[in-house]
Amino acid sequence: MYKLQRIFSGFVLLLVYIPSWIINSIVNVKYLCKKRQALAKHQEILDWVKTQNIPLDSSEALKLPDHLVDISYNGLVQALHTSEGTYCVAIMIQNKYTISATYRVKGIFACDFPLNPRYLTKIPDICHRINILGEYQKPYKAAWAFTNLEVDKQYNDCLFEVHR
Repeated sequence: MYKLQRIFSGFVLLLVYIPSWIINSIVNVKYLCKKRQALAKHQEILDWVKTQNIPLDSSEALKLPDHLVDISYNGLVQALHTSEGTYCVAIMIQNKYTISATYRVKGIFACDFPLNPRYLTKIPDICHRINILGEYQKPYKAAWAFTNLEVDKQYNDCLFEVHR
């Protein structure tokens, strides 16, 4: 009898685990495809952001043009025009709840010039973080998109894969 309960319990767990694994696999494939798109189109997005007349030392959430709208999870990018005149963009590709009911956002962070080293915090043996705080207009409207971004991969001095 006890063996049957164990077998039944194992079967039930498999019935829960397999669909969960399939859904996570689909979500991961979708993320990888969108990430590839974002990496390929980040310069086009930055060039478009520069035409949006964002004042110095401010940020805006911008709706992407129709041909780029599918790159981010909500059709928006967080754009920043630093006090130094640099443009940065956070392209949030995946947004999902974690167990603690907080958001875990993954995406691409790109700048039109190499990221100033003062904005890249290095935590030895743990991670690198991007923190860009407003200098004159504190805080930025979309400050969440430019602070405490953990770097998963640095492609060059201007392009990063990040999560928050």
